Amino acid sequence: MNLKSSRMLALVAGTLIACARAAQAQVTVLDPWVRGTVEGQTSTGAYMTLRSNADARLVAVTSPVAARCSVHEMTMSGNLMRMRTLESLSIAAGGTVTLEEGHDHVMLEGLTRPLKQGDTVRLTLTFVDSSGKRQVLDVQGPVRPLGAPAPAAPGDAVPRRTTPMTR
Repeated sequence: MNLKSSRMLALVAGTLIACARAAQAQVTVLDPWVRGTVEGQTSTGAYMTLRSNADARLVAVTSPVAARCSVHEMTMSGNLMRMRTLESLSIAAGGTVTLEEGHDHVMLEGLTRPLKQGDTVRLTLTFVDSSGKRQVLDVQGPVRPLGAPAPAAPGDAVPRRTTPMTR
């Protein structure tokens, strides 16, 4: 192989690597928050907006303030509300998924302490893209008191800190 062929091969390989990186999901978390609790309450909800530039799935949520975290799908059938745990939550390429009160949400169960306004809850979200690459985000969600309205609309507030971590 001559020098010109080697350079061409390196250029093609570099282009393919750049394209593969561009196809990896990059999820952004906007406006995370957690509903406050009262003494003795052992569960609450966490809410946020998820955006992704490529197909991705939320496959795990953890928090140091809860024994268990899971994504719940909520549906209404007449006057009956039904919730079920989802194994994963899909986000389409270029899409947005909103986790909000009265709809799909993150459930925090087995709380280690009551959550009150002024507290901040750390949530660690794990996403997997279509190639199997994992993205782990640590998000800080402020606690909103019981009865307080949710933020006006996703994206209206300044995005909270979202720190990508490699694991």
